[in-house]
Amino acid sequence: MKKALSSAIILFGLGLVWTAQAWAGIVDRCLKYAPLVIREARYHIGMNAPAHLFLGQIEQESRCNEMATAFDGGMGLGQFMPETAKELHERYKVLQEFPFNPYDPRWNVRALIIYDRECYNSVVCKGWYFTFRAYNGGASLLNREIVRAGSCDVSKVEEQCRRKVIRLKNGSLLDFCVVNIEYPYRIFEKSEKYKRRLEVR
Repeated sequence: MKKALSSAIILFGLGLVWTAQAWAGIVDRCLKYAPLVIREARYHIGMNAPAHLFLGQIEQESRCNEMATAFDGGMGLGQFMPETAKELHERYKVLQEFPFNPYDPRWNVRALIIYDRECYNSVVCKGWYFTFRAYNGGASLLNREIVRAGSCDVSKVEEQCRRKVIRLKNGSLLDFCVVNIEYPYRIFEKSEKYKRRLEVR
């Protein structure tokens, strides 16, 4: 019994060490893109652009893996869908400064920041919470929910969320309202560590 308990404790400890190492690896990988994110954010949004939020967003989207491809076709750091990536590339000349390649961090980071800016300006209610929800689920859907809420109060807008629910291959249900509402909060949580690190640079 004691031997089994000791083994369990060792395995648990190794699991914690692995988790901490994996987490640190993701953070280091994300910080590799910090100079690029800061430069693009300041140029396309302004000198006070919240670069730490964009780093948190990239971590949320792809764990800062520039070669990431999601099950639904999302590509690169910002997980752009193929149609969205092509449409942005055609519409924004600043993206055409690079060859069209969503797996190129230069293209993807610039596209993410430009699209965030577009979402910020497209949503009736201003703020990064609404921006990130629009990035994740579309500005038009969010604007309809804001109209139904008759307010920019976050809780009232969330109450009006009406999105589809799909069944995954493993049998579990995926509620797009839950995904969309949680998205900005996950970014805010992840971005705090980057805010602290960027402040000391």
